[in-house]
Amino acid sequence: MNLENLHTSTLEKLFGAIDLRIIRQDEDVRIVQLNDENGISRTLGIVKFFNIENDLLVEVHEKILEGGLLGKTLFDSNINFNKKFIGTLQVKLPQWLKNDFDTEQDSSFAIISKISIYNDRLSNDKLLYSELIEIIPPELTDVFIDKTKQLENISLNVLSLFKSANLEVIKLDKES
Repeated sequence: MNLENLHTSTLEKLFGAIDLRIIRQDEDVRIVQLNDENGISRTLGIVKFFNIENDLLVEVHEKILEGGLLGKTLFDSNINFNKKFIGTLQVKLPQWLKNDFDTEQDSSFAIISKISIYNDRLSNDKLLYSELIEIIPPELTDVFIDKTKQLENISLNVLSLFKSANLEVIKLDKES
């Protein structure tokens, strides 16, 4: 993955240094906010981890759990990974997130993606490391949303991640 394509790199170009604040974290799920230098949240991230016991990932995963930015930590650790964009969903913003995003808008978009780790730099053998939801403030929609399409279906796994953060998906036709 190219460093320039990382979500945090885009935020840093727009707002300067980005800090990570862990809201909730356990072995499988992590909820974080990416905040700018003024303390305004620029992303709410919800991550579900998989395959964390893989020899390639044990040390790197520990750095991430200690507060490292997911993509940057993988990149800085020379882990060969791919972030596949799945789609976007519209979400209702609860008052606390509206306050943290410094917005009056009632909804915004979540970008759904998966991060796969290549076991060997010379092969296509890969394993799923995480499913990731990045909820962005409404004013950043034009910056990020053109990467993916609006999802019509959502897996129960991803839906459970929204529920773990007490967030409500808007305009979801059906579950898959």
